Amino acid sequence: MLDKLLDRVYVIEPKEFHWPISALYSWGAFVMEPGYRYIATKMALPQSINTLLDIGGGDGRFAVNLAKQYPNISRIVSADISKDMAKRAQKRAIKHGMDSRVISEVNDVHSLSYEESYFDAVISVASMHHWRDPVKAICELDRVLKPGGTFAVVDGCGRPSFNTVRSVVSQFGGSILTSIVYWMGTRDVLTHTEIVRIVNDSGIGYITISTDDVIVVIGGVKKSN
Repeated sequence: MLDKLLDRVYVIEPKEFHWPISALYSWGAFVMEPGYRYIATKMALPQSINTLLDIGGGDGRFAVNLAKQYPNISRIVSADISKDMAKRAQKRAIKHGMDSRVISEVNDVHSLSYEESYFDAVISVASMHHWRDPVKAICELDRVLKPGGTFAVVDGCGRPSFNTVRSVVSQFGGSILTSIVYWMGTRDVLTHTEIVRIVNDSGIGYITISTDDVIVVIGGVKKSN
């Protein structure tokens, strides 16, 4: 039964996320929240950042954690292709008293509605493996990023063993359920070879790739003109 449900979840297009699929993803985000807090803490974003785009923001958990961790960021846009997920993100921002700083919008990473050089930082966590055209998506994120801005895409990289996942997750306070949900999610992530090809094909020279046992970070600082 669980395998059949997961098969349905992983083949569905993100734009189709509605109840109960959106509720399932929101539950998964709840279980993974210790990871979101950990990533927000470890990003060490510059104090000069005023505007930030969180693409593939889901139900807004990561954006709210960013707002708590970085009070200097005056505007965090949590953007998702799913209208239902965007609504959930807005409700979460209101619930946590962050709605003056965390704004939820519907947007497609492949064709963003923002002007060039609009954000001081562009970030995505656990979204890249859903992108239909990762090369185009990365180029779009680069387009809306200001010169001197911070670029960071975080996702899984290949499928590690469950014991490896459990070891890493326990380090940031995640539960056994967190480990199970994360490990199930790795069935659909890209391999290191695929990620290298995507970055090379994008032609964006300032982006580098770093990996550890369970995640990959595609990031860098955009060169000033």
